[in-house]
Amino acid sequence: MHTNIQISEARIDDHRALASFLSAIPESAQLGTLILTREPLNTRAYDDDHQTARFVISDGTTVTCFTIAGITIDQAELVTLSCEESNEWNGAAFRQALARAVGEPVRGIG
Repeated sequence: MHTNIQISEARIDDHRALASFLSAIPESAQLGTLILTREPLNTRAYDDDHQTARFVISDGTTVTCFTIAGITIDQAELVTLSCEESNEWNGAAFRQALARAVGEPVRGIG
């Protein structure tokens, strides 16, 4: 089994793109409010029923969501700890952290 990361991104000042970005995230109303403050943001959520982790990072200009299905909550926590240690939340660092957490290669980022 290979793990796959999905990445979505939007500029906060692009209202159409931001609305589309938020529509893909369950129960995102409160998240949308936080994003619109344009403050740096780093949050995550885990859906037990679907074993899906979502990591949302914003620098106040752009917001990015890394979505991974099929990982455990413990693996999601390992990804978080690795990224926090390196203070890197870009695609390459995230892919490396995820590969270490799940012990296998990570397929494409899309």
